[in-house]
Amino acid sequence: MPYSQAQADAACNFFEHILKHTADEWYGKPFLLVPWQEEALSTIFGQLDEAGNRIIEMAYLEVPKKAGKSEMAAGLALFVLLTTNTPGCQVYGAAAATRQALNVFRAACKMVDQSPILSKRLRVLRGTHRIIKRSDPESFYAAVAADGDFGDGVNPAVVIADEIHRWKTRKQLDNWDVLSNGGITRRQTLTIAITTAGVQNESPLAWRLHEKARKIEAGIVSDAKFYGRIYGAAKEDDPADPATWIKANPSLKQNGGFLDIEKIREKFVSHEAEGDLTSFKRYYLNMWDQKESRAIDMVKWDASAGDWHASGLLAKSPGDKVRSLPHTLLARFQGRRCWAGVDLSMTTDLSAVSLVFPCEDDGYDVLVFFWMPEQAVRQRERRDGMPYQRWAEQGFIELSSGDVIDYRDITARLEWASDLFDLEEICFDPWNSRQISVPMTEHGYACVEIRQGVATLSEPSKKLLELVAAGKLHHGGHPVLRWNASCLSTKENNDNLMFTKPERSKSSSRIDGIAATVNALARAIVRTPRQMSIYSTRGILTL
Repeated sequence: MPYSQAQADAACNFFEHILKHTADEWYGKPFLLVPWQEEALSTIFGQLDEAGNRIIEMAYLEVPKKAGKSEMAAGLALFVLLTTNTPGCQVYGAAAATRQALNVFRAACKMVDQSPILSKRLRVLRGTHRIIKRSDPESFYAAVAADGDFGDGVNPAVVIADEIHRWKTRKQLDNWDVLSNGGITRRQTLTIAITTAGVQNESPLAWRLHEKARKIEAGIVSDAKFYGRIYGAAKEDDPADPATWIKANPSLKQNGGFLDIEKIREKFVSHEAEGDLTSFKRYYLNMWDQKESRAIDMVKWDASAGDWHASGLLAKSPGDKVRSLPHTLLARFQGRRCWAGVDLSMTTDLSAVSLVFPCEDDGYDVLVFFWMPEQAVRQRERRDGMPYQRWAEQGFIELSSGDVIDYRDITARLEWASDLFDLEEICFDPWNSRQISVPMTEHGYACVEIRQGVATLSEPSKKLLELVAAGKLHHGGHPVLRWNASCLSTKENNDNLMFTKPERSKSSSRIDGIAATVNALARAIVRTPRQMSIYSTRGILTL
């Protein structure tokens, strides 16, 4: 993609030659960029498309406290306000509450006050928390609180969102949608979120962006319009080791920055004396506070793909009831013994069917199918940051026409599997599944309800992790299932283990394909002999 060194330099030079710091011992000194700041500015403003427009539309920067976030946010607001040529450029500096938003606004005011160049071109209106462009008063930077009421006329060109780990309430999350999507009629929009790590289950917005940045870095998904950088320590790093402090803090002098490592040492000693390093690890090592632990090492997951590739479903041919598989996959699976696990969503999210085939190496081949409503694809792409449309085009997701998943599509897939494979049982989560399982049982299919509790799921969940670690869960590199695996967290109780399902209203993570696979494994690992005559008379078996 095109890169404009001139545009990148313009952003960096604005900070270093126009702006001055506004706090502590750095007050009045030139805003010399730290390497991580220079990289962010160069990437965000230097990447252009063929028409000369910015490619990056969303940036997520996650750094510890004392890294210079607020001052950088203030400088960004002034830069885009001053350099955007489009009339009526609305720039919003947003924070969870008014106090935090005004901290950034006051820093911006001091920057204007210290610069004859900025004072000549910009006018500070402290009473209304705005800075306007003198040549175009309809172009302004306004400080707003995410818990406030936005009036009509909000049409952001640029949004600088500060400390979004504090954006937790429904109103704050709704206002994020207003700000980040409100400038849809503009030719160029930009949203930059800058934050410290939060608490996973309490900071849904920041966690969603954190996970997207992490998955892009890991190569799980791609999005040319998104720039994300996360600076912090890893779970296995020693919080007492100065090397960990240097790794986590990009603004330390050891990293070319301004912060003395003794400041971090003082914080560590203070928290250690209190007997609790939780806050230290979160604020100064940028480690998310979470009770759950990530379940799967993705390097091991990739190594477990097997000697075949889930190359996607073929296009549906006229007269076909469901899409078929590529010939090579049909040849591999046809006639083999398998179990089907089913995980159903209510309306707009993914539903999954996982076919689990025992292998001679004591492992399992896993063939997974996903569904999503066609009308929900674009909306869910914006919400989750996942390339659902591309996955659908590649055959990894099947789209049901309309705005809900048609369960007849899933029934047809299960019937198709029964025709092609030696299908032992269909394993359902009892929740919301009986409209499929009851009719299928009446038609002679062996249906089993898998209770979603630790007593039933602990053993197959442990088995899945064991198979991945041994390289024996052969999934063919299915990209949607890989994403599900990367979202997987566990909760343990004594010797029992369960995978935790993300809250759909708060998280963009999904584990539907893994949940379906676990349901199938719950029966496959038992290797129950066939008892088809019993199923035909007793109905659904419940575990």
